[in-house]
Amino acid sequence: MLAQSALKRLGLVFAVSLALVLLVATVALAEPRIKTDGCRTYDTNRVDPIAFAQHLHNQFGNTSTTNQSTGTSLFNNKSTSCGVDWFTSAGWFPVERYESVSRTTVYYRAPGDQRQVKAIPTGLQLLGTDQKYNCTASGSGTFEDTPPYGCRGNWTTQVAFPDCWNQKSLEETTTVYSNNGRCPSTHPYRIPKITYLIQHDNADGKVPKPLVVSGGVDTWEPYTAMHADYFAANQSVFNDRLIALCLRNAPDSVTVAHSNCGTGP
Repeated sequence: MLAQSALKRLGLVFAVSLALVLLVATVALAEPRIKTDGCRTYDTNRVDPIAFAQHLHNQFGNTSTTNQSTGTSLFNNKSTSCGVDWFTSAGWFPVERYESVSRTTVYYRAPGDQRQVKAIPTGLQLLGTDQKYNCTASGSGTFEDTPPYGCRGNWTTQVAFPDCWNQKSLEETTTVYSNNGRCPSTHPYRIPKITYLIQHDNADGKVPKPLVVSGGVDTWEPYTAMHADYFAANQSVFNDRLIALCLRNAPDSVTVAHSNCGTGP
């Protein structure tokens, strides 16, 4: 009887422990975010107001973007190719040869302690060089460091941006990547972590091998040269309301804190 009672207690302890593990795992996977869905590429050109690079770019977001654009000019022009009217930042990325883009989804997240996230200054320039790939249209599968050669359906390229700023200027050289939300002392100002999910139609049922990206006029480079640009100019509601509502004050246990944070996962 004593042995049986001990086994029951052991089983109860195990069940409670397992429940706690699952709860912690669920909380860890639920990450507050802001989602801008349905951003369409409105033009393919060589415009790049940050680096003036001659890559062939897919442009989305603020439709007034030129090489003369500033944060103020973008903010004052409220025309956007995205599904929400507050997203008036400019976004672009090099063309991946032979692959069309159906849409780009922009995520703003806050890994780690989201209470430390601050506003994104208008005019801040970001260069994202952390790219990964996924053999799903939604990005729900596993992300890999290499293109999904052999993928027959729609697939995605993900590019993540630095989220720590040194406040010395608005140029893209003043930001670095955090370590899961922890910024180095040299770059203490923490902004939301921005990620582009670039969705490809894959009409021919294959990913070009090798995958190459535009590297200049009539030149192509390996997929490792893939990157993206972000020129901050969102409307005031983003900094004044959405960052607090959807990130800073959102509980860890939710992904979508409010309908204004964007629908879906």
